[in-house]
Amino acid sequence: MHCIFKLAAFALAGLSAVSAFSGHGTQPHCNISSIVLANSLVTDSNGLQNLTVLVPPSNASLIQVTIGFGTQNYSCQSGKYVNVGALAQVFDISCIENLSVISSLLSSGINELELALPSVGPFAAKLATMGGFKLADHYFDTSSGSLAPVFNFAVSKGGFAIGKKLQDLPAPVNPQTNVDWLQLQAVAGDAAKFLVREQTAGGQPPATCATEGKNLEVPYAAKYWFFG
Repeated sequence: MHCIFKLAAFALAGLSAVSAFSGHGTQPHCNISSIVLANSLVTDSNGLQNLTVLVPPSNASLIQVTIGFGTQNYSCQSGKYVNVGALAQVFDISCIENLSVISSLLSSGINELELALPSVGPFAAKLATMGGFKLADHYFDTSSGSLAPVFNFAVSKGGFAIGKKLQDLPAPVNPQTNVDWLQLQAVAGDAAKFLVREQTAGGQPPATCATEGKNLEVPYAAKYWFFG
């Protein structure tokens, strides 16, 4: 439960910055030119693995740094849980990422979330909603003929992005518990061209299941980076 207090401290410390800088759509109202994904990957992975393969092409520019809280969703098929999508709320942390002390506090809190996600996820999401910096809803769609991740910024008067997986790496810490780190390329929408999911906490199902067709929702959190 220690991470609850860390996240609460992050929310209280960063609330004034978020309130001042956040706005509608996908553009943060602060200077994020000094934020570098490659540097954060090294920090977030505790140096356990070289994850630079997740970094988008050099001509892609950072649009937004966010945190998502929600569930990874599964269905039991032939004795194993198969991913059937996810549901999450995505919140702006771009301007907080600029503040090294608060960013470190947030990162530490995310790393501990896997111990208490069922209670912490809704708690943190409520704090974020109260702060007024929810940016998007994350869910999956099958209109393209296959299961595809969607990031819909309608709640912040922005666009959307439908992603296609380019890179998929096991989480460098507790991969049996924490879902993979990903690089996605947008195949539709105007909210981003590339998306990166890293610093995941939770989301992995049990290794086996016994009841065919049983659905399971596993709480998770992750940092999502959007590039244009």
